Amino acid sequence: MLADANTSSHDEGSGAWARPVPTRLGEVLVALALLASGAFFASLAALLDFGRVGLPGPAFFPFALGIALCLLAGAILYQVWRGASGSGAIFLGHRDVVIAMLAMAGLAFAFERIDSYVVLGAFTAVLLILIARAAIWRVLLGVVLGMVAVWLFFGMALGVQLPTGDFWGLLTAWPSFGQP
Repeated sequence: MLADANTSSHDEGSGAWARPVPTRLGEVLVALALLASGAFFASLAALLDFGRVGLPGPAFFPFALGIALCLLAGAILYQVWRGASGSGAIFLGHRDVVIAMLAMAGLAFAFERIDSYVVLGAFTAVLLILIARAAIWRVLLGVVLGMVAVWLFFGMALGVQLPTGDFWGLLTAWPSFGQP
């Protein structure tokens, strides 16, 4: 959530590293980042097989995501150009944003090395505990229901096997570690 220019960054719990940035500049930077990401996804997806209507290929979702990001970036840039953006300042460097970015980086590094369901569950738990400050029972319930939803969507609806990594093999081999 963006803070008002009148609100101190310390009041938002963001820490001393949050810096004020003009709203228009922040909107342009976000739009350019979305545009660059969308163009990256769409251009690399164009090199892959699109498949057919009944069975989309590996390029379909990244290409659709890239186009959607480019359209959203265009809408933001159009609003800034029209002068419809707010005045004042926003604060960059909020504690919650830094936590989410670090959690996403950890997700990207661990997704294929460790079981994808374990990594997605841990990612969800970190965000719910550190950002939402949810109760542990709600976190556990959310993680379990979320992983069931991911399994139903990818495994059952799409028929896609998510990467399992070495986690379960290492976990089952752990008690016998060091034994002949």
